[in-house]
Amino acid sequence: METTSNESEEDVSNASEKDVSDANVEVVRLEDVVLSWTYEDVLNENLYKDKVHKIPETFKSATEYKNSFVPLLFEETHTDLSSSLFAVSQAPFCEINNVQKTAQWKLSIPKDQNQFIQFHHDIRLKSTTESDEVEDVGNYKPVSGDLIAFTHIRPKSLNDLNTLQSPYRIAYVKKAIKAGNGIPDRISVLSCKCMKMDIKDDLQNNKERSSKCMNMDIEDDLWNNRELKLYAVYLMNMTTNVRICKALKSISHMNIIKTMLGPRPISGENCQLCPPEPDSQSSLIQEDVIIRSQNLNESQEDAVSSCVSMMNCNHADIKLIWGPPGTGKTKTVACLLFSLLKLQTRTLTCAPTNTAILQVASRLNRLVMDSLEHDTYSLGDIVLFGNGKRMNFSSHQGLVKFFLDYHVENLMECFDPNTGWKTNLLSMIQLLKSMEKSANKKESSEVFEYKQKFVQQKEKLEFLMQTLYTHMPTSLISLEMVKKMLQAFDLLKSLGISIGQAKFKKRDESIPAYFQLLYVKRDECLSILSSLSKTVSLPYFETDRRGGIKRVQVEKFCLSYACLVLCTVSSSIKLIHASWLKPVQFLVVDEAAQLKECELAIPLQLHGLRRCILIGDERQLPALVKSKIADQCEFGRSMFERLVMLGYERKMLNVQYRMHPSISLFPCKEFYDGKLCDAPVVGEESYNKLFLEGEMYSSYSFINIAKGKEQFGHGQSLKNMVEVAVISEIIKSLYEVFMKTRKKVSIGIVSPYNAQVYEIQEEIEQYTKVANSKFSVNVRSVDGFQGGEEDIIIISTVRSNGRRTNVALTRARYCLWILGNASTLINSGSVWRNVVIDAKKRDCFHNVEEDKKLSQAIKDVLPQLRQLEEFESPLKKRRLGGKF
Repeated sequence: METTSNESEEDVSNASEKDVSDANVEVVRLEDVVLSWTYEDVLNENLYKDKVHKIPETFKSATEYKNSFVPLLFEETHTDLSSSLFAVSQAPFCEINNVQKTAQWKLSIPKDQNQFIQFHHDIRLKSTTESDEVEDVGNYKPVSGDLIAFTHIRPKSLNDLNTLQSPYRIAYVKKAIKAGNGIPDRISVLSCKCMKMDIKDDLQNNKERSSKCMNMDIEDDLWNNRELKLYAVYLMNMTTNVRICKALKSISHMNIIKTMLGPRPISGENCQLCPPEPDSQSSLIQEDVIIRSQNLNESQEDAVSSCVSMMNCNHADIKLIWGPPGTGKTKTVACLLFSLLKLQTRTLTCAPTNTAILQVASRLNRLVMDSLEHDTYSLGDIVLFGNGKRMNFSSHQGLVKFFLDYHVENLMECFDPNTGWKTNLLSMIQLLKSMEKSANKKESSEVFEYKQKFVQQKEKLEFLMQTLYTHMPTSLISLEMVKKMLQAFDLLKSLGISIGQAKFKKRDESIPAYFQLLYVKRDECLSILSSLSKTVSLPYFETDRRGGIKRVQVEKFCLSYACLVLCTVSSSIKLIHASWLKPVQFLVVDEAAQLKECELAIPLQLHGLRRCILIGDERQLPALVKSKIADQCEFGRSMFERLVMLGYERKMLNVQYRMHPSISLFPCKEFYDGKLCDAPVVGEESYNKLFLEGEMYSSYSFINIAKGKEQFGHGQSLKNMVEVAVISEIIKSLYEVFMKTRKKVSIGIVSPYNAQVYEIQEEIEQYTKVANSKFSVNVRSVDGFQGGEEDIIIISTVRSNGRRTNVALTRARYCLWILGNASTLINSGSVWRNVVIDAKKRDCFHNVEEDKKLSQAIKDVLPQLRQLEEFESPLKKRRLGGKF
């Protein structure tokens, strides 16, 4: 898989020397480019080979910056689509009821000799309830951004997408329209070939057919023929790439990006040009108090302080925070956000994935909830938005209160002109004023009605008050107002008790004395409620025909006034070019080293943005790039890494709290130049946990398996069945110990090869499904373990690059056991040679035969492997002979 010809490397090298700074690449919509590709184009792996060049470290202009990334984005999308076509037999699908063309127009792709006709179609999907044959209908539910293929048969291979009867046709889903049950039943799509063209015309023009459009007559009722089925097959989702392309188109308008094109300005880290503000001293003291209250170590505190101090400088534009494994990077980010929240600094926080942004939000949630002084006041300053289903709030219950939809749903009840805050507040005021009249009522039914009405009105008003101070931004509802609301709460509660116990006047009876006390409370409550009616000002929203408020207006309100907004990098497109959005001062990007640089073009477009903070570790895994051509051109390199290469200063978090010292020793020396220190907690006796007997199972060990042999498994991925047998035996022993001690243990098994991951999962399935929360086993690829940690980590089949090695070696808390063939790894010329040599020097090197159970497991599996090899050998020879 990793073999690349010298010729292709040379081509990339030559491409990097091309001067592209003067020639402007006209950026068209990515979806238009993809729809213009023919079937042959998609399968041509060299389609963009001569159109891309290696991304430089510095750029002469924003135009050169754009020109460097756009063709590579096309190449990466092309490779992704090609891969999807080859895997189409496993793709989800659904049946189509009918297709209706709603518009068409001519389209020209720059530097393409052909003109295209693009079509817009509305498509109705067939519901699974409309057919008993659910398997034939399919359960695919298209979403906006999906790229779909159309076929008359369910594709079982790549060739089924381009047949005589059903030529290659794809479309881009612009919008999915949901039915009453919330499931999409219609989609609006773009295509470059009308899906309703006559099949006879297709057959006649088969030799010339392509996805490039031909102007021909449309048979409006063709797809109404029930004998001819039409399927939509999912290929890929293009949402993120479409957003990146759109952002790159506007790159010349981003002032902040211009400061990042070249080396760090001479002004450096500490600006001496900005004079101190008149109240700067008190502001600095406030910042210092906030930061020092958060229980940070020295390096974490320094990182947060340096970022917060950017507010006092007109020249500071970017800051890098370097967070090696286990150094409390997420805690540091959360503390930084908490400080900016306390200082009322509008900030957008982004991360590559929902998982990463939820981790930051969870840590921030703890800080915020511990700091609340007036019930839930100030939660409206934090807005988390994105796809609710993908964020899976069931696993993060405490975060629902920050979610945009939750804020909006609650505030809409307050803002409703007919049943909201103002209406209920005035009703309660009138009700309290009428108390004296009710006290003089002679009929018990009228008295009961008053009591009942008071209770209902009280409960509604209490709900609306709490909703207001919880979900309204603090910039629009002051602490003084909230204190009055809390006073009103107490008085209404007291009034409710008194009114419930009161016996109203009987015939010819004077009003009891305690009613006078009740009126005193009533008057005090009236005074506060009247004050609130004058001081609490709600935003004005236009209403629809029914008198209701449009949801989108409240969404804009929440996003515009929130102090902290959190979302994925891709989702931040919602805030770009939003004229209603109030300026954002800071952009904070977590896991910045896992982002392609061009992805940051999305949030960097924020209007008025001047300060950007990137947090990451460029010595761990970069962004995933599928195209080998794009990978060789540094398309996966992050802005974080490029700026480090240019000499930008970064604040290092230098104390690790995860790994036992014997585990951290090698990564610290090999990957972090000896600058990473162990926190006192990992050196305590409680961290010396032994889960199995024997030196082989100490905190750190390399277990040599000389008899292991790598074979090809699924696709071109490697597996080692001897190592699988050894792992299975180790997990069995760990489970047996757990059943005796019942001590909690979490185990992670890491492999760089998908085939090995699959074989291990199959072999130890009974242990991964143990119904006990105290015993857990997770098997993942190295990429899947990025950012994770477990009590015990077992590494299998370890040949991989340095960054993957770093991730694999830094996931364990108490024990790290590495399995591999020592002689193979020593001769590999990779970082694993150093791992083996280091283990031998530290007396952490063991042969698998030292454990009799493991030795027996190997003996048991070897005969099976020999039989398999004998069976496969003739097949391999026949393949090599060209008979297969």
